[in-house]
Amino acid sequence: MRLDENLMLQNEWWLTEKVKEHLVPSFRRDAFDQLKKIADARQVAIVTGLRRVGKTTLFYQLIQDLLQRMKPKQILYFSFDEKIEDLKKILDEYQRITGVEWKREKIHVFLDEIHKLEGWGSKLKLLYDAFPNIKFFASGSSSVELEREAYSNLVGRHFLLKVDPLTLKEFFELKSGKRVDNFEIWRDELFLTFPEYLKKPFPEIVRETDERRIMEYLRENVIGKIIYRDLPKKFKNVNEDLLLGLIEIFYQNPGMILNLDNLAKDLHIAKKTLQSHLFYLNFSYLVRTVKNFRISLLIASRKLQKIYPYHWSLIFGLYREIEKGKLLECVASSLLDARFYWREKGKEVDFILRDGGVIPVEVKTTADIGGLAKLVKALGLNRWILLHEGKRGETIKLDEAQVNLMPIFELAFRKDLNPAEEISPV
Repeated sequence: MRLDENLMLQNEWWLTEKVKEHLVPSFRRDAFDQLKKIADARQVAIVTGLRRVGKTTLFYQLIQDLLQRMKPKQILYFSFDEKIEDLKKILDEYQRITGVEWKREKIHVFLDEIHKLEGWGSKLKLLYDAFPNIKFFASGSSSVELEREAYSNLVGRHFLLKVDPLTLKEFFELKSGKRVDNFEIWRDELFLTFPEYLKKPFPEIVRETDERRIMEYLRENVIGKIIYRDLPKKFKNVNEDLLLGLIEIFYQNPGMILNLDNLAKDLHIAKKTLQSHLFYLNFSYLVRTVKNFRISLLIASRKLQKIYPYHWSLIFGLYREIEKGKLLECVASSLLDARFYWREKGKEVDFILRDGGVIPVEVKTTADIGGLAKLVKALGLNRWILLHEGKRGETIKLDEAQVNLMPIFELAFRKDLNPAEEISPV
């Protein structure tokens, strides 16, 4: 398809003065408010996250909002998902079609899936510096690529907005149509909704009840498109079967210790090949690695790294069920955006938070603190968090330590809840 035809199809509001109704659902994610706050700032607004979390929808919703106070032809949208084009060529063709002089007039430019454009960061930097009249928005699904380009070429010139799958609050509101303004009032219903939420926290499948279709959606539209489409387009020598094989291993054994030598031997591949494919999985938000934190030295070790699904829900694209304890640990790793855990002399703590100090986090199916005393004594730290499957939380005293017993569904209720800040004096 020619560029001019592509632009006309993607920017129908130039003629209709509105975005197509099916592209702008009435439900707005919390991230929309965050994006709207930076819509008029000079800096480039960069939106990143997994496939299907709703990044493009956020753009369309903001465009519809902008149409209330801007001329339709002052808003340009282009997606690199199907076809790669040079940025300046896009802008020149946009000017030819609309008559808008992009070098002089105030315009908003939305660039979707921009990570597919080679060297996009430096190209966007040139335009940003030369034309302060242009407000740029960009999105992408690749974590490492997007963030590396942004911080390499757009330092001080961008805001980064990370969009995760739905929070429990968003899931409940989208499914029920009810507004949750007070967590305590809705605590019981949210608690009952939590198990269902765990399997389908993506906007398009919130109301899906067929387990087979939920699995197919996650496997085909998220995992499959990343493995068989995105990564081979971006990198050379990608072995899709190896990527899928690694995903199956890691998702079936979340939290496994990553031993590169043994894994490469078991898979009959070179260690370098394994390392490169692990990079691809990290690159695309399919897995996360959690490092062993040496508390005595306040440093993280490269040895004994653990590996988890980047988001727990991806497990259900391959497996119908997973042992409850492992699932909750995966949920915690995603909600906490876990970077560290602790293991030493046969003792282990699931995760370590760095929040103005060192805060250990244990994950259990119940709020039972049995066995925690030995860990408290071993680490000698006075602030702890125990995430559990129950409905209620409290702060208790264990020896000289404060332990926050927090229901994990409460942490899932909203993304910005910091469990470290929820510890109150005993």
